[in-house]
Amino acid sequence: MEFSFNTFFGFEKDLMAHPEMLIFVALFTPIVLMFPIALIGWIFRKLKFNMYIINVLLYTLMFTFLFGILTIFVLYFITDKNGIKLMYCWLTVLAGMFFFCLINEKTITKMFTDWSQIIEKKDKSR
Repeated sequence: MEFSFNTFFGFEKDLMAHPEMLIFVALFTPIVLMFPIALIGWIFRKLKFNMYIINVLLYTLMFTFLFGILTIFVLYFITDKNGIKLMYCWLTVLAGMFFFCLINEKTITKMFTDWSQIIEKKDKSR
């Protein structure tokens, strides 16, 4: 059995009939998944566990929300609106963001920490 880009786990008919549904999936999946992961992260922080993988997952979902939506909109309006290929493109963005965040977690965390310190200094100066 060979791999085909015209199949996607039994959702071929739905994705081909309604490719615009993928825009909503790409928009709401990261947002919906952020809430339980943030709750798990809050529990981990209270229990003093390592937050590395939780931070990676949250950063992945945040960047996938930002860049995945941009990618899906551009590809949806430029290409032939093939829902299966759009889903594979979105999953590629998700996987790429995961590996990017996995490699750069310390840098991203430091960036957000520095930004929060700058914002606090500006608020105190007012």
